[in-house]
Amino acid sequence: MARLSQKAWNNVIIFTMLAMVLILNISSFQSSDDDLPFPIIEEGAILLSLQIDQTLIERAGPTWRLSSSSLPMAIENTEGVPSNKPANAASQQEAIAGQLAGLVDNWKRALVKRQTQVEASALKNPDLVVVLWLAGERFGRVLPIKTIDNQTYLMFKDEIVLLDFPTLEQLTQW
Repeated sequence: MARLSQKAWNNVIIFTMLAMVLILNISSFQSSDDDLPFPIIEEGAILLSLQIDQTLIERAGPTWRLSSSSLPMAIENTEGVPSNKPANAASQQEAIAGQLAGLVDNWKRALVKRQTQVEASALKNPDLVVVLWLAGERFGRVLPIKTIDNQTYLMFKDEIVLLDFPTLEQLTQW
């Protein structure tokens, strides 16, 4: 056995205790990614279409359009602009396309975070159902959404998450 002086043994004991404290508390030094918001649509993913309840928004080249079955609802939802005038029809469609582009951008930037307050049974009767169709995915991502106590929750990848950014109105109003 090595012969150490009393001073050397004190140093060995001190460093051993420091190492034990460090090992026992290592988890508190690591950052927890569970608390950070994460995107619904991953960076680099391409959104092909978005269905909000019965309204289908589709990619049409670099712009967005409502599907033909959703178009009569869109014309009714615009601020009382008559749709039977040809001059107004083009400007009305441009306004709708701009609103749809803003809506899709909000979905691309949407962030959610994990939560533990709401159980999955709370989303059995959702207020709204959204389906995201992404390039390279065989099935659409079905997102049931429910607002409880002014908080918006949705089912994402078999987990109930809290909508962090933007608001539900910014994701559904165009």
